[in-house]
Amino acid sequence: MKTIHKHRLEIGTEVQEIRLPEEGEVLRVDYIQQERLIYMWVEVDADTVIDTPKEVRRFKVFTTGSGIPDNAVYLGTTLDALKPEAFHVYELVD
Repeated sequence: MKTIHKHRLEIGTEVQEIRLPEEGEVLRVDYIQQERLIYMWVEVDADTVIDTPKEVRRFKVFTTGSGIPDNAVYLGTTLDALKPEAFHVYELVD
């Protein structure tokens, strides 16, 4: 059985660390206008929620035109509906 968890990402220049199972799959990213934050929905095996040790995974939000490092894996793009801004979410892998 699987489950989906929601994680918050701040808009900014910092790398954000989130503890997730290695096999957790990012399904969607969305900008929530009311909160001015990005949320990321991750599908994980329901058995890993309690018992499995989680690793620290690193994520970063880039704006259009920003330099994106070679070790970044694209996860999704989301838009601010009230401003001409787009946010691109990547996972930084080693």
